[in-house]
Amino acid sequence: MKNFFRLIILFFYAAVPLHPGFCQAENLRKEIEEIIMYEAGIDFSVVPGVMVGVLDGDSMYISSHGEPMDQTGIFELGSVTKPFVAWLTDQALDSLGWTREVSACRFLPDSLCNTKWESVTVEQLLNHRAGLPNLPDNIGTIEATATDPYAPYSIKRLAADIKLIFPQAGVYSYSNVGYATLYWLFEKVGGIGSFTEEKLLNPLQLSSTGWEIPDARIATGHGLDGRVRPPWHCNALSPAMGLKSGMQDLLTLIEYISPGLVPKTPVLDAALKKELKTLNKSETFKVIDGWFLIESLSTLVFYHTGRTGGHHISIAFIPGARKGVVVISNGSLGSRELSLLVLDMVARSKTK
Repeated sequence: MKNFFRLIILFFYAAVPLHPGFCQAENLRKEIEEIIMYEAGIDFSVVPGVMVGVLDGDSMYISSHGEPMDQTGIFELGSVTKPFVAWLTDQALDSLGWTREVSACRFLPDSLCNTKWESVTVEQLLNHRAGLPNLPDNIGTIEATATDPYAPYSIKRLAADIKLIFPQAGVYSYSNVGYATLYWLFEKVGGIGSFTEEKLLNPLQLSSTGWEIPDARIATGHGLDGRVRPPWHCNALSPAMGLKSGMQDLLTLIEYISPGLVPKTPVLDAALKKELKTLNKSETFKVIDGWFLIESLSTLVFYHTGRTGGHHISIAFIPGARKGVVVISNGSLGSRELSLLVLDMVARSKTK
């Protein structure tokens, strides 16, 4: 972390402005290589390869570092699934004629509702303000394997666990359980799979994104020990961590979703700066539509990271500025700092 802040200062003074065309690509690749080599702490003995995608105005640029990675490969998003599910949730609410203030009991089965759940809203579920646990207490007792930990966790088991969970509406607690409950909301609009195709995949022609992608199409991932790891099957936890996608699709998704976040982005004034510092110290964060907020170079940046047994994803972007970065590694370790450092560099460039 010390190196991270030191480098923010370094690049503030030393970043080379990007130029259009071939020169822009060459300069950008050189800058990214230097960040990876000297600053981001990427250990290629543990993480075989890293792919960096940049959205800069009307341009998209993708580079591979370390072990060559297929730019058309499909990867597990892990928790980066959440902000995209938050966007889909808004579309589902619109279809149902509901707002984010609707109670969770409007879509949860009657057998699962109690007075505590009645006070929980969809807004609170999306922004981790329902006081729910990260994972069910018994997640470690199910017949899972170390390489595919959530495969046995069915909707039936999730329902049984929800009966034993008593949320605290308004209390921040990062929660996979909260997003998992949205399964029942999407059942109201035909299921999360078909709804994702209708609202996102087909309109944007996303050919590398989906929930039920065969294992053979998933890029090879590696664990912390460097060994090959099979894909995860997230079952009932899929709305929290089960989406798969590729670099080109992710850059397209950022470009598509980002403008809708502009009206929701708070003003970065002294009060918010103070709040962000307080939140970061307490290891909680300001969340909007499933994205975490952080201040960088006097700008609000939206970001999220995700990790599975074999992949790590980091996304950072500036809403409305058409500037964003996606970092994908084919190892379980990754670098949020790398995406933020590259975004800082791109943010100072002059978009052509």
